[in-house]
Amino acid sequence: MRLLRVARALQPFGAMAAIVSFVPRPGPVAALLALGWFAVCAVAGMAGLSELVESRSLRPDHLLPAAALGFLAIGSAWLVAFRAGISLGYTTPIVELTAVHFHYAGFAATLMSALTLGALRGRSPHMRLLSAAAGLLVVLGTPITATGIATGTAALTIVGPVLLASGILTTAALTVLLVAPARTTRAGRWLLTVSAVAVVVPMLLGVDYAAARVLPIPALDLRTMAIVHGDLNAVFYALFGLAGWSAA
Repeated sequence: MRLLRVARALQPFGAMAAIVSFVPRPGPVAALLALGWFAVCAVAGMAGLSELVESRSLRPDHLLPAAALGFLAIGSAWLVAFRAGISLGYTTPIVELTAVHFHYAGFAATLMSALTLGALRGRSPHMRLLSAAAGLLVVLGTPITATGIATGTAALTIVGPVLLASGILTTAALTVLLVAPARTTRAGRWLLTVSAVAVVVPMLLGVDYAAARVLPIPALDLRTMAIVHGDLNAVFYALFGLAGWSAA
């Protein structure tokens, strides 16, 4: 936990460095600034790994928080590559969106899955099992989605987003039905409910977009997806959701 406390203390400085890294053009200066955020996330990732080692357990209540911190570290590394102007063999938007996805689909969604699982402690074992399974789907779906995009493998391109969406939507349903109503603060109940409801449309759009890369079905273009799917997930799902957990 000492590593995690260090990461939390440094987080505001790392976040400011990440923001400022978008001021200069991609290159060494922007990459150096983005490294400030990577340093914070790397410490957090090591904290997650340390937790797994110390607990000697891969049970969901240990694995989910550790995976969330691991995804955060991976996302920050891709952010450094994006701000450095390094393509890694992919187009620039793919590098940028990979960084974004590991922050939101990886870190935020997995963290909220872990928080939901914890909030259901003392509830029906079946609900706990369902929540744990949903969290594991998020953990599996995130890297499979990234691998599908990176390799262009048709099966992974569809399977990854389906697993990810299934996990997130199941957690959202549990949040609306069981978790949010049990919160003691009105702000917590309201924010968690809005977050859980708002994620439905972007998740369905994400599955549709992924399937359209393989199947002849209509889907939004990449720019529109970034605006609709991306903004709904970033603001209404992740920001409102994490604010709701903080308030609760």
